Amino acid sequence: MNGWLRPSATQFNTEEDVVTFLLVNMEGNASAWALPHLANMGSNRATITMAAQFDTAFSQAFFDPDEQRVAERKITTLAQTTTTAAYATEFQTLLMSLDWNDAALCAQFYKGLHWHVKQQLAQKETQPQDLEELIAAATCIDNIRQELEISWSPRKNHPKPATTTPTNCSTATGTPRIDSDRLKADPNYVSEAERQHQRDKKLCIKCGKAGH
Repeated sequence: MNGWLRPSATQFNTEEDVVTFLLVNMEGNASAWALPHLANMGSNRATITMAAQFDTAFSQAFFDPDEQRVAERKITTLAQTTTTAAYATEFQTLLMSLDWNDAALCAQFYKGLHWHVKQQLAQKETQPQDLEELIAAATCIDNIRQELEISWSPRKNHPKPATTTPTNCSTATGTPRIDSDRLKADPNYVSEAERQHQRDKKLCIKCGKAGH
């Protein structure tokens, strides 16, 4: 019998009282389904007199067996591709159509987790005891992982400053670079070739005359 069909034993004297309570509190389409059964309660025409019978009849009327098969197929192939929180949300949505016990759900949830989360979970001294604790622990681990990745991203992607060579620099001998265009514009400028020519003829480098 499902957990929601387990009322307090002190509230009802018989199982028939339990069924009557459930039928009376149906709403919408379920209420229309319950009316004929209510009319037959207490007579030999009643087909639902026990909570287990109610559970079976209600499931047959409102639960699609194909929906459960689809949910089983999806949940067994589900895996974490983004965050653990997103994975857990999708997992919990699918499990609503299943009747698996907690141990089976925990095993399946763990199977689909990111390998990094599994690794960190395995190192915990105290292991989660149920699905709720497992989801909480896995989500916490994944949140920390994401925060660390974000904090390291700027350092990894930060470009190194480009090195530039100064345009006006000294030569290897320490002599400043001379602008040849500016020198040629000087009226007193004498090229190296002219200087050598004057020296060979023993002439003055500046005036080009001999004798001094």
